[in-house]
Amino acid sequence: SFEVFTSKLPDGGCRYAVLDVEINTKSGATTNKLIFIAWSDDNASVKPKMLYASSKDALKKTLSGINEEYQATDRGDLDLAEIKKKAGSV
Repeated sequence: SFEVFTSKLPDGGCRYAVLDVEINTKSGATTNKLIFIAWSDDNASVKPKMLYASSKDALKKTLSGINEEYQATDRGDLDLAEIKKKAGSV
C-alpha cells in the first residue's frame, strides 16, 4: 500500500524510489506508469541532500520505463493523488 511505501522513507534522510501507480487516461482506460520518487527531507543534513541531488540524473538514465519524476521534501508532499497526476492521470 501507499502508506507502507511512505513509511519506508526516513525522516531526516534521503531516498530514491520507483513507484508503480495505476492511472486513468483521457480515453477512460486504466494503465500503470512507473514514476521516479526523489525523497529529500527538509530536515536532512546538507551532505546527503547534495549527494542525492547530484547523483539523481545519472541513476534515472540507467532506469528504463520511468515516465516522470516526483520530488518530495516533507511528508505533506507525499500525496498519492498528486503523484498520479504527475504520472498522467486525469
